[in-house]
Amino acid sequence: MMGLMPPRTRRNAADTRAEIRRVALELFTAKGFDATTTRDIAAALGMNQSSLYYHFTGKDEIVRSLMEERRRDVDTFLTWLEAQPRTPGLLRAAALRWLDSTTDEHVHAQRLALANLAAHQRLGSRELSVPGAFEQIIAFFAGPDPAPADVIYLRLAFNSVSSAIIAAQGLPVTPADIIAAARRTVLALTTEQQSSRAAEQQSNRAAEQQSRAAGSRQPATLTAEEQHRSAW
Repeated sequence: MMGLMPPRTRRNAADTRAEIRRVALELFTAKGFDATTTRDIAAALGMNQSSLYYHFTGKDEIVRSLMEERRRDVDTFLTWLEAQPRTPGLLRAAALRWLDSTTDEHVHAQRLALANLAAHQRLGSRELSVPGAFEQIIAFFAGPDPAPADVIYLRLAFNSVSSAIIAAQGLPVTPADIIAAARRTVLALTTEQQSSRAAEQQSNRAAEQQSRAAGSRQPATLTAEEQHRSAW
């Protein structure tokens, strides 16, 4: 008697779309956006083109879906940021929180954007513009009429992944390498902020200690009788 065939597992639509995006990004990064065809993507996934078109109408929609997701990430981050108290350590905490939301897929997407700026700008609309939304984060920290150097500094702190990707050109690196280098960049850039915070806290503690010491050295107030006796 023939054994029963194991049941075929079927991925849901969300998992399939995620896999299509992952494979497409790898091909876009390796071959270039323009050189990659939907036939290439379908073949790498082991599916026919009609199945691919069921989920995405083409390459442009794949990229737009990535932009839509990252724009939602920025909006969510902004909501969190605006609810935070303005403390000296907020810049480092916020930059690291944003970095911690970066996945391997995000790294591949940024590589794609940097390598295909014209296509990225063509596909992005005002509503999907991640850089446009990103400037709201910069404005939150920069305040009104910031110096250009301050704006550049903040962009470096929050865009450390792109900086790491550019610096890694020609090296056999993984997304994990990029994210690790970006984290070291954020920590180095925000050291001054942390040092200023520590110095402020130390200064406050020193002032408090001096105040207490001065209070303990202050002579007791003499009563009227004691003042009279001391006059003789």
